[in-house]
Amino acid sequence: MAFSEKQNLFLDYLLEKVGFQKEDLIFNYKTKLESVYGKYHKEWKRVIYDNGYTYMRYFFRYSNSECIEEVLKEIDIRKNLGSISLLKLNENSKISATDLSSFNFCPVSFSINKSFVIEHPTGEDKRIIGINFHETLRLIDKQIPKEYDESDFIEYDVRENNIIKKIKNCELIFSGHTKEKTVFENQSKNFIGQPDYIFKDPNGKYFVVEEKFKYLNSYYNPEDFQSEEIEKNRQKIKTTFFSNHIIQLASYLDFIKEYDFDYGVLIYWFYDFNDNRPFVHSVSTKIIKKSEYSPLLDKTLSNLNDFIENKEIDFKNKVNPNKCAACIVNKYCAHKTGELNILKIPYNRYDLKLKFVEFPEVLKKPKEDDKPESIN
Repeated sequence: MAFSEKQNLFLDYLLEKVGFQKEDLIFNYKTKLESVYGKYHKEWKRVIYDNGYTYMRYFFRYSNSECIEEVLKEIDIRKNLGSISLLKLNENSKISATDLSSFNFCPVSFSINKSFVIEHPTGEDKRIIGINFHETLRLIDKQIPKEYDESDFIEYDVRENNIIKKIKNCELIFSGHTKEKTVFENQSKNFIGQPDYIFKDPNGKYFVVEEKFKYLNSYYNPEDFQSEEIEKNRQKIKTTFFSNHIIQLASYLDFIKEYDFDYGVLIYWFYDFNDNRPFVHSVSTKIIKKSEYSPLLDKTLSNLNDFIENKEIDFKNKVNPNKCAACIVNKYCAHKTGELNILKIPYNRYDLKLKFVEFPEVLKKPKEDDKPESIN
């Protein structure tokens, strides 16, 4: 579904105020915004037959208004840059698995997270749901409310997934969800990390599991002319594993020395909402061998250390709208516009200053004097 003409004009205006200038970047950013925030909503409606018989059935209503709401929230933050709380950069702190993941995803995101208190993260509702899911529906020791059953939250096909069932039948060695908050340190790499799980399989091999909860709309109108494209996109999402998550898992395999790991498993749980109750409708898994991604991991760690030491890196022509629109700290990012070529740490909040842009004439409300005279 596309934005309406007025939505397009208004979004262009807002993004230009943020600092976007290139038309192709604006178009790509809007496209990704819609893929992230545009969604079908399930609605019940009364249907009346010619003979007077009525019944209730549900329809899917599409909405992309949340895209505009997200940009408006960003502009509100940028109106008072002095209110953005700063963090003190600790150059001597250990590099965590999360740091490596953040830096691999985007160095700008890493710099922002280390520089600001993120009081208005993008997709906060989904992030909180993901955190709650991690506690409620995690692979081991689920904490499902007493009034519900696992089937109320997880589809049958997901519960019966062969790989998931095999993992559950392995011996649990370590769970990162305990109150003790045990972490693993590697002094030579200046690394610290806490995986979700460590297991031992029936062959005596140790492996790590990292699980992520990801929102994916499972509803769409089959009669929509774009239904085939929507389904293809959903399948692509299910089979695409992000390098930053792979780096996080690889860091546990390579840097944790207490166990001789053989492989790791990355799990993506995809969830949506059914009558306002979240449920997991799909699951995808990726198995990686120890040292399989060591070159990428070592390069990421080296680049991260260089960035912290030198305080800046080149960022020319490195903007990726597909990442930017969905990034949790994009409201605090000036680099997504493609107009800044150098990235520094700490991040400069005054780079977020709004630009002056004329409001589109066609969107202005007519003044009283401009109203046509009555024909009566």
